[in-house]
Amino acid sequence: MSGVPRHVGVIPDGSRRWSRLNGVPLTESYHLAMRNLARITDLLLASQVRSVSLYMLSVRNLLRPAEELAAVFEAESRFCSVLLPEILRRHGARAEVVGRNEGLPSDFLGALDELRGIPGEAGRKVCLLVGYDAWEEVFAAMRGASSIEEAKAALAVPEDVDLVIRTGGGALLSGFLPMQSQYAHIATVDALFNDLSPADVTAALDEFAERTRLQGL
Repeated sequence: MSGVPRHVGVIPDGSRRWSRLNGVPLTESYHLAMRNLARITDLLLASQVRSVSLYMLSVRNLLRPAEELAAVFEAESRFCSVLLPEILRRHGARAEVVGRNEGLPSDFLGALDELRGIPGEAGRKVCLLVGYDAWEEVFAAMRGASSIEEAKAALAVPEDVDLVIRTGGGALLSGFLPMQSQYAHIATVDALFNDLSPADVTAALDEFAERTRLQGL
């Protein structure tokens, strides 16, 4: 049996579709999604998951229309400045931010900087992938590395992912930590992220706990 995953990744997909299906403005949909992301992060840390990696924005996401990005930036800035700090302090976790800063508004950058200053227990963390690109992470890790072990240790997120939870009915990693997720269990949930429930997350954790992980052996 696998027990509690040490490192869980979350790919929160579907907020744009939820906006269209429910006739809700995109900005409001993203704010609701970030509130749900806070609840899910809190639940995972309360379940004794040591590390949680949240796929906030990929480099490709930053190519979306300006009006869409404005809605994302506003909601994610509030998540980082208002919702997440309380969760980090409650669980003694710290925040790490991985990805590009280019193109992010100043209030978003300021919120990310403040998150980095919150102290936490070693090994207990929430990693925010913001402007993330897997090739950039791998290329940076390879520079100066003389072995696979050194390159892996130099990755921006060096810990292997045990469980990835993806919403929206897709079975795609979408560039999410591919090196770290080589042997991860992927739990796909049909619900759009705004409708992801705590019961859905608990079910994914329970299913993981019942699995035997061979990791290619």
